[in-house]
Amino acid sequence: MILKIIGGLMVFAACSLIGIAAANKYSFRPKDIRRFRSSVQMLETEIIYGCTPLPQAFNNISAKVEGPLKKFYSMISEDLNVGNSYSLDDSWSKGVDRLFHETRLENIDRELISEFGRVLGSSDREDQKKHFELFYIQLKQHEEVAEEERSKNERMYKTLGILSGLVIFILLV
Repeated sequence: MILKIIGGLMVFAACSLIGIAAANKYSFRPKDIRRFRSSVQMLETEIIYGCTPLPQAFNNISAKVEGPLKKFYSMISEDLNVGNSYSLDDSWSKGVDRLFHETRLENIDRELISEFGRVLGSSDREDQKKHFELFYIQLKQHEEVAEEERSKNERMYKTLGILSGLVIFILLV
C-alpha cells in the first residue's frame, strides 16, 4: 500500500512538472519580444540620435545586451566590419536565423523582424525614424498577442498537468 502511495505521488509530481514545463514555454515569448524591442530602441538611439555608422552601432548594442541578442548584434557587426561581402540585409537575415534557434519567438515574429532588417539603413534618418516607430507598434501588437496566449495557455497547461496527475494518483491508490 505504501509503495502505491509513493508511486502515485511520483506520478502526480511528474505530471505536475510536465504541465508546468509546458506552461513555461508560453512565458518566454513575451519576454523575448520585450528584450528585442528594448535592444532595437538602443539601436535607434545609436543610429538616429548618435549618427553612429551601422557596424559600430551593432557593436555598441552587442556590448549592452546579453544572451542570444548579444550574439545577434555582434554577428551582424562582425559581418559588416570584416567585409565578408555581406550586405546588411544578408547579415540581418543570417542573424535572425540564429536568433530564432535560441529564443522562443515564432514565425510571425521572424517575418516582422526580417522585414524590418530589409528597410534598416536604406533611407535617411527621418525615414528611418518612421520605420522604427512603425516597427515598435507592430512589436507591441505581437507582444500583446503573446501575453494573451501566455495567460490563457499557461494556466490551462498547469491545471491540466496537476489534474491529470491527480486522476492517475486516484486510479493507482
